[in-house]
Amino acid sequence: FQHVLSDSPHHKPYDPYLPVVVSYFHKKLPSGEFVDVNDPSYRIVVDKVQDLTKTSSVELTVSPSLIDNGDKVTVTWEGAPVSKRPFDWIALFCPHDADVNSYLDYWLVKETSTAHEGYGDINFRIYNLRVDCEFRYYSNDMHTQLLARSNIIKFRGGAKTPLQGHLALTGNSKQMRVQWTSGSNSTPVVLYGVSPNELDYKATGHWTTYKASDMCAEPANNTANFIDPGYLHDVLLTDLKPNTLYYYQYGSDYIFSDIEQFTSAPPVGSDQSFKFVTYGDMGIGFPGAEVTAELIKQEINEGANFVIHQGDLSYAVGYAYIWEQWMHLIEYCAIRVPYMIGIGNHEQDHTEVSNKDPSGDKGNGYHPAWGNFNHDSGGECGVPVFYRFHMPDNGNKIWWYSFDYGLVHFTMMSTEHNFTYGSQQYQWLEKDLSSVDRQVTPWLILVGHRPMYTSEKYAADHRVALHMQIAFEELLHKYNVDLALWGHYHSYERTCRVYRNKCTPSGTVHIVIGSAGADIDSAAVPQYDVPWSEHLEMSYGYGRVSVVNSSALLWEFIRNLDRNISDSVWIHR
Repeated sequence: FQHVLSDSPHHKPYDPYLPVVVSYFHKKLPSGEFVDVNDPSYRIVVDKVQDLTKTSSVELTVSPSLIDNGDKVTVTWEGAPVSKRPFDWIALFCPHDADVNSYLDYWLVKETSTAHEGYGDINFRIYNLRVDCEFRYYSNDMHTQLLARSNIIKFRGGAKTPLQGHLALTGNSKQMRVQWTSGSNSTPVVLYGVSPNELDYKATGHWTTYKASDMCAEPANNTANFIDPGYLHDVLLTDLKPNTLYYYQYGSDYIFSDIEQFTSAPPVGSDQSFKFVTYGDMGIGFPGAEVTAELIKQEINEGANFVIHQGDLSYAVGYAYIWEQWMHLIEYCAIRVPYMIGIGNHEQDHTEVSNKDPSGDKGNGYHPAWGNFNHDSGGECGVPVFYRFHMPDNGNKIWWYSFDYGLVHFTMMSTEHNFTYGSQQYQWLEKDLSSVDRQVTPWLILVGHRPMYTSEKYAADHRVALHMQIAFEELLHKYNVDLALWGHYHSYERTCRVYRNKCTPSGTVHIVIGSAGADIDSAAVPQYDVPWSEHLEMSYGYGRVSVVNSSALLWEFIRNLDRNISDSVWIHR
């Protein structure tokens, strides 16, 4: 799949630590596998361009030319040369006047069935990057020739339209956080009220942004892979009535979103039943991701109160357009219910000494001798997710924090930072768990990315799991953690109540739910012979937790393929 068309291309080494990085168009090879943008052979590198647009017979059009974020367009071309043109290609540029090597993605014309007749069309999904876009038709023979430019693609609302909205809990049932992205640096505003016709309340906040140079290493800090994220807005709503339906819209003096709605959290300790959905390892383009997003929409429409996503969110790993696409993928859900996130290895892990890691880790991050914490974030070192999400402020920002919701205390930890005895995170974790009033919040749920218990036979990850048991399983047992939710393994697995590798009534139920989208683990992977694994399944899906009362909680795994509940268990106190 070699498309490098340059006399002197500058290849970067192929990075084996990165997963397959899907292209902007989610292109696939004839084998059905995704094209890997991380492979340098994918790039078309151009040294010089001969502009023949004034004399060329090629016509290139895009319809429609005014679209919403994430809409599909049809690209049509005709009058193209049909002989000796094996390397004709059509590329997308955002902004429309970007230089030739700054395309977002391309398509080889010969890959369309009518190319030999000099015309064709193809559909692409286009995302609002706060700039106008265009397609261009190039031909490569001895030299690169520009044969046609399309009409300009514009987005409704323009650069300043609010995009990628999402909500977050703070742990205070009288508060809700609203965040979004736009091209406006005006003061962010949220209008809200208990009627869609009377948004009587107004809250303002602040914005921030980040640059390629803020990140730790390539490919993330390479400007060729970077997209300006715009202004990332953050507004905290206060003095809400608990368990109340609110209507709201967000934006600035320039333009506002449509009117959306959310329900504020119940009072802490309320015996009102509720449910939430949870998963890890999603991404975009992968076979399960879009299906999971659609099913979560249904769950929210059927009453799910919030989402917990325990790491490996977008799988951008340094390629910024993926953050834009993934934030759009979850937006329907995240603007209706709080979307609570944790950090995964593909957001955090890096090997470069840059001291730019916003988590506070110095040097090259956490790399114990027994670990496999590599360059998994593609040099992002937590920067994009830190700026895009704001979690409760009682720990270490997005990396570890806790919040109460009804009868449950939730504790989010980072498995990508030092969790061993005496570490900063360990001390916070013990303080957090020990402070829980079980008379008020009788249920205690721990969430992280890498699992403490899994039977799949991946030796390097298994060593990490064993060291997690050594490091802080005693804390889980001492403070009677009921349920631990993990990801990382692209599978589903549930244990009994387990402690020190034995089923015991005083143990914790551990659940791996890393099956939201990324390529599922192979059924051929062998398993360790363990007594505590009660259900293991290599299927795309997500988890649903129904907190019924102070003594009964229902766990269910919903399989994407048929939306059947393929595993469930009641957990009692």
